Amino acid sequence: MIFAALLTLMALAATIPFIWESKSLWYKTGLERILLQVGKIVGLAAAILLFFQVILALRLKILDRVFGLDRLFHLHKLGGLTILILAVLHASLVIVPEGIKNLPIGWKFWPEMLGGTILLLLLVFVFTALLRRKLLPYHLWRRMHRPVGYLFAVALSVHIFNVSDSFLKGVPNYSLWILIGTVSVVVILAKLRSFIGSRAKLPIAGYTLQNDEVVSLKVTPPPSFSHAPGQFGFLRLHGEDISSEAHPFTIASAPNNDNNTLQFYIKKCGDWTKSIVPENITSASIQAPFGLFSYTAQPAAKLLVFIAGGIGITPLLSMLRQIGTEETPPRVMLIWSLSRKTDMFLGDELKSLQDRLPQLKSHIFYTREKGGRRVDQEQLAHLLEGVPEKTRFYVCGPENMMKQTRKNLKDLGFSGKTIFWERFGL
Repeated sequence: MIFAALLTLMALAATIPFIWESKSLWYKTGLERILLQVGKIVGLAAAILLFFQVILALRLKILDRVFGLDRLFHLHKLGGLTILILAVLHASLVIVPEGIKNLPIGWKFWPEMLGGTILLLLLVFVFTALLRRKLLPYHLWRRMHRPVGYLFAVALSVHIFNVSDSFLKGVPNYSLWILIGTVSVVVILAKLRSFIGSRAKLPIAGYTLQNDEVVSLKVTPPPSFSHAPGQFGFLRLHGEDISSEAHPFTIASAPNNDNNTLQFYIKKCGDWTKSIVPENITSASIQAPFGLFSYTAQPAAKLLVFIAGGIGITPLLSMLRQIGTEETPPRVMLIWSLSRKTDMFLGDELKSLQDRLPQLKSHIFYTREKGGRRVDQEQLAHLLEGVPEKTRFYVCGPENMMKQTRKNLKDLGFSGKTIFWERFGL
């Protein structure tokens, strides 16, 4: 529905250069007129997408319930690149009819110059986002990204209102104000909800050092909190020398666990996670739950196959724990790939699950141990021999591993509709 509304909005915006012509079109004919009209349409499409980008980044649960937040964030990334392409095309189509010699330069043409500045900054902004892992630590990039995104929306609104007299009055003027007002209200409400949530500090129920790289953290949930197995939340930790920025972590505990706690496994693999000293954590805040990566989101299946890479086991662990509480649990196969035996942090847990779930078959691979191998297509073919076509697969791990696993499963004859995965690196 939201994409239908987006396309409808773009279609309506495309009529503006024809019904509410600007003065710049009065003196154009033939191909020059067509190029200028198309350029304006492309520019309006880029503007609408930019406002849509703001909505996608707000972690709105109403959208998460339909699409899944990880996919919305991936769409946000693709949207940024699309906006850049449209912005370059807009500038090119508008400049061509005027000619290079008549470029609008000078204070008299400040709206046009503002548009050019937005384009140049957008170029830097998008490529910084695409290459941010090589350029900036996540926390520095995030602090810059959102405020600058809002500044782009404001600057673009000023540019549109002043660069074309089509928006001085009438339907285009009212429509743009309605769009700006609607987005602004949604942003304010979402930020207010996030702020209130961050102020609600939850007690730490305990922590355990699973190994040299993984910490198990248990948090007492807020009243009436509920989640599905496999979902995640944005966790803020509070304490001495701990940055309170929010990071996504899977809720590894089952929804109805006996201890009534939320468990998170934090692997020290980034700037923020490496700086965490568990003893210094005094409380936590959480914005959750999010995600559609759960076997409970689909109709019941006789066989579930869970394929994990490294710390990607956590949503699958939540599902396994929940399955262990069911009276008539489905058959489950777990395929877990780790680098070394020292990376194993759930040995006792898996033995306990195996005792409770006789129908659970576990296959653990250590890729960097002597004689170790990856879970490639040949290995999958061996493990999945005789597995029904309608089996459901849940894959979580590094993105390249997930893409290759999906390809391998499809090559083995399994439908993409039965393969579910989650991009946990938001």
